[in-house]
Amino acid sequence: MSAPDLQPYLPWLERREHSRETLSPVPAQLLAATLDLPAERRPQAELPPLWHWLHFLDRTPSAQLGEDGSPRSRTLLPPIDLPQIMWAGAETEFHRPLRLDQPAEKISRISDMTPREGSRGPMVFLTHEHEVRQGGELAVLERTRAVFLGAASPSAAAAPPPEPQGEREREWLVDESVLFRFSALTFNSHRIHYDLRYTTQVGGYPGLVVHGPLQAILLAETFRQWHPGARLTRIAFRAQAPHYCAGKVVVRGATRGAGQYALWTCPPTGGVAMSCTVDFTAA
Repeated sequence: MSAPDLQPYLPWLERREHSRETLSPVPAQLLAATLDLPAERRPQAELPPLWHWLHFLDRTPSAQLGEDGSPRSRTLLPPIDLPQIMWAGAETEFHRPLRLDQPAEKISRISDMTPREGSRGPMVFLTHEHEVRQGGELAVLERTRAVFLGAASPSAAAAPPPEPQGEREREWLVDESVLFRFSALTFNSHRIHYDLRYTTQVGGYPGLVVHGPLQAILLAETFRQWHPGARLTRIAFRAQAPHYCAGKVVVRGATRGAGQYALWTCPPTGGVAMSCTVDFTAA
């Protein structure tokens, strides 16, 4: 089967989505509880890096979700004929902190659609660009990548790449309850994160899959713990292999140069599930 013809979907590149909301502190409080953050690292007046993902959530009615639970009728989601959608990575620039209890707006567009062939057959990578503004000023500029995939099978699962040498390690509790809570907080109804029967019997995975955005937040929070006072200016993620739920997520990291740090999540079978590079300025 060849990669889908994307010509019919080119008009989607002209679309824009604009949403506004007041940044309530409640989702941040709930995520802090989900992650068991100590009091000194719980958000007060500002959102930590990446926590804007708790806001501007998709509002697709349940009757319009796909079989896998993901929304398939969004303004910025072309109806590409492949059965699964996965989060593939993100690159985020932080220009100024987002303040809680203040209004903000998000402007989104599709910046790229690219067909490829992979171990699971045809794929389409979809890149969204998002601007989050507050008080008329740019706070966050982000590019997120999703991938449309064919049906999974155990033989087609990506093998994690080898792990680099780490300097430090942090272990996070990530069990079924944490997956459920994070799905609820981000209004993520993708069934591979909470429906074990669907995940194994239909999705073709050996177990529940840890969300890509959850791993990304754990990476950013680990950096924040190890470098108190440092200011993140940019963080780039790459999902490299699935991380199946085993009760914990291990994060390791190492310095990559002045103002740059690398972190990654380590699945129980070894290797790297998600990697990231952090650019920062010291306190």
